[in-house]
Amino acid sequence: MLTTDLDGDDEKDKGALDNLLSQLIAELGMDKKDVSKKNERSPVNEVHLVVMRLLSVFMSRTKSGSKTSICEASSLISSATAAALLSSGAVDYCLHVLKSLLEYWKSQQNDEEPVATSQLLKPHTTSSPPDMSPFFLRQYVKGHAADVFEAYTQLLTEMVLRLPYQIKKIADTNSRIPPPIFDHSWFYFLSEYLMIQQTPFVRRQVRKLLLFICGSKDKYRQLRDLHTLDSHVRGIKKLLEEQGIFLRASVVTASSGSALQYDTLISLMEHLKACAEIATQRTVNWQKFCIKDDSVLYFLLQVSFLVDEGVSPVLLQLLSCALCGSKVLSVASSSGASSTSSTSAPAASGSGQAAAQSKSSTKKSKKEEKEKEREGEGSGSQEDQLCTALVNQLNKFADKETLIQFLRCFLLESNSSSVRWQAHCLALHIYRNSNKSQQELLLDLMWSIWPELPAYGRKAAQFVDLLGYFSLKTQQTEKKHPRLLFPHSSTLSGLVEFDGYYLESDPCLVCNNPEVPFCYIKLSSIKVDTRYTTTQQVVKLIGSHTISKVTVKIGDLKRTKMVRTINLYYNNRTVQAIVELKNKPARWHKAKKVQLTPGQTEVKIDLPLPIVASNLMIEFADFYENYQASTETLQCPRCSASVPANPGVCGNCGENVYQCHKCRSINYDEKDPFLCNACGFCKYARFDFMLYAKPCCAVDPIENEEDRKKAVTNINSLLDKADRVYHQLMGHRPQLENLLCKVNEAAPEKPQDESGSSGGISSTSASVNRYILQLAQEYCGDCKNSFDELSKIIQKVFASRKELLEYDLQQREAATKSSRSSALPTFTASQYRALSVLGCGHTSSTKCYGCASAVTEHCITLLRALATNGAIRHILVAQGLIRELFDYNLRRGAATMREEVRQLMCLLTR
Repeated sequence: MLTTDLDGDDEKDKGALDNLLSQLIAELGMDKKDVSKKNERSPVNEVHLVVMRLLSVFMSRTKSGSKTSICEASSLISSATAAALLSSGAVDYCLHVLKSLLEYWKSQQNDEEPVATSQLLKPHTTSSPPDMSPFFLRQYVKGHAADVFEAYTQLLTEMVLRLPYQIKKIADTNSRIPPPIFDHSWFYFLSEYLMIQQTPFVRRQVRKLLLFICGSKDKYRQLRDLHTLDSHVRGIKKLLEEQGIFLRASVVTASSGSALQYDTLISLMEHLKACAEIATQRTVNWQKFCIKDDSVLYFLLQVSFLVDEGVSPVLLQLLSCALCGSKVLSVASSSGASSTSSTSAPAASGSGQAAAQSKSSTKKSKKEEKEKEREGEGSGSQEDQLCTALVNQLNKFADKETLIQFLRCFLLESNSSSVRWQAHCLALHIYRNSNKSQQELLLDLMWSIWPELPAYGRKAAQFVDLLGYFSLKTQQTEKKHPRLLFPHSSTLSGLVEFDGYYLESDPCLVCNNPEVPFCYIKLSSIKVDTRYTTTQQVVKLIGSHTISKVTVKIGDLKRTKMVRTINLYYNNRTVQAIVELKNKPARWHKAKKVQLTPGQTEVKIDLPLPIVASNLMIEFADFYENYQASTETLQCPRCSASVPANPGVCGNCGENVYQCHKCRSINYDEKDPFLCNACGFCKYARFDFMLYAKPCCAVDPIENEEDRKKAVTNINSLLDKADRVYHQLMGHRPQLENLLCKVNEAAPEKPQDESGSSGGISSTSASVNRYILQLAQEYCGDCKNSFDELSKIIQKVFASRKELLEYDLQQREAATKSSRSSALPTFTASQYRALSVLGCGHTSSTKCYGCASAVTEHCITLLRALATNGAIRHILVAQGLIRELFDYNLRRGAATMREEVRQLMCLLTR
């Protein structure tokens, strides 16, 4: 180019260059404020784009034949161009254009691309593409030979990002050019561009400029993370406000009809997972964001009471990242070692496993520490300081009611052990990072919940573990809680006087609702009925299942017609026959849509939130079709003769070649369907479906008065059935008592025959074993089956009552609002949680033998922990604990339980 030969020492050449630059910049019209039409393609804007590319070329070139070193300033052209652009306000101009382009890129992100089954061929020029360098690269021109401005918006975005980058780069190396000023607006809009997912090319340019402006990767990541977190938290608040959940003065309020639907929960999960990804990878940035906005943590804590159980783990993860730090989280996730066992050996069992896990976690933590040391040595201490500051911040906002609701909700009520361990870790670090007064308050709150423990049985293990640890660590415990210790140590006797599990008159919803893990299940093994359309499989399942993932394996794939799009729908209504739901799209809910590539043989449909389904519909919505193959000859399914595709009738035997190869059904509405609508056979592929799921207890949702009547009728029929099963269960009692008497009567015969022959001994033992076997079969077989059936019925009754109460409450509120035109009554998050628990069956009967036995074990565990403290040990002995243990617990219960009691007595008497 001619400009490269200009001499910087010649005034005439300098004047010519300045004149050229001023003409080019004047052509752009940078002084005009209105750039709203800049993103519209027009001849004028195309010329402006070429001018901008020319200026970019000027700044990217140095003087030919220059003998200056690399470290010296740039050449005359690049320096003059940068100075001219800077003085004419090019940086601000580029920012205004970026603002106007942002709406365009956001609209591109929201618009789903239409699925094209076929595409027209692009025109191919016979001549070679022209050389448009340096404005356009040869490869780009080759790909856009027909129209180089086809991607005008992308080219414009690239230029308004590249020009400021080049100006700053030249200004940093040339002291005579003042540095460009990038204000807060630049950081905001560049961060907004990074939030757009469907523009990878633009994202690369934005990342490059933002990183250069920030100066370091750490500052760039922090700026980007803070903006991303702020955007997602605002999205969460907006989403919840649309559902009647508001944040006012740091307190979350909700109307009692604010139940979140699945689609809303999916959107909520997307926001939360984006925050969790940042919080896990760069914990310090998440903590700094929470420090900056002091309402976030308390807001998340309150929201955790209002959302579905599937969302709670992500909320707890966010709280844990902020309050526990990354190092503690890595150790906690790899080992489930309890806090009490780490402080006092008698406080919990399984210390050997905990030690083994802690060794493996130590190795992992060492690797993580080395990696963090490379990034920065002071990150650990900074995290610890932030953890302490955030715990103090949370303590400032959280009242007693909220903390009690948190402890009860996640440490006791949750049926997931992983959630209870998450809450355990969170509560432990809240305690450790709190001051003494807050520690005592937390301990007092836990002791106030202690009387409720018999209602939670086995689920109270983590709660008791924390209670023992806090009691040992907190000063003056022995003076504040002796009255609480005494009644619970003396009630150990009353907790073990029940007769058994399977003869309970009131089935326990804790003991009989064990935590069922997700597992892979073949769809064919749990379906009871299937119907088909030409593109859909409609399946009725054995019962309600919670489904987290669906895997589709495609075998015997034919390239003639391949699946392009799969839609997964679900329904949770009980139907007599699945045909009731066929061809009724309004009764289905869409769970996920996935796109397949040509020839793909396996697809995993990961659901952001597990769905509860009684019926599934898999729809093959779109296909890759080879139209050329449709004109080929086909094989007759009867005589195997070659038949032309059109009209598709065999000239030899007269058979229709488009009939189903399996059931010989002919679809007269569609000549060549993908699926046979009679038997579901597909000649193009074979599909196998695998569900990552678990069975669950669910009832039909109530949406109108007809559903309500059905629910009431269903509850009455279930109660009648429960009554019949209960009487059947009670009918086993006389037989069991009779067998027990026979076992006791046969026992004395054994020592009398000891001097006799071996045959006598074997016959006597055989007769005794026969009664024991009959007893075991009667109790563990027939009784257990009847009791399990009764438990499932009671669970369904509770679930139906819950749906009924929620529907009635919504109807009452709707009537109140329409009659008085007043707002719905609102509750705080903890009040809302307390109201929702009523009638849900979260707590069990305190008469349950299983829960009583579990609480007895928890009591022994807690007493073993407390007995390590000398002052508390003297109080326990003075209250007569040794006599209680000797009379009621030393000789009863399982062998492991009796061993625990012996160790406790050794602790008390040493």
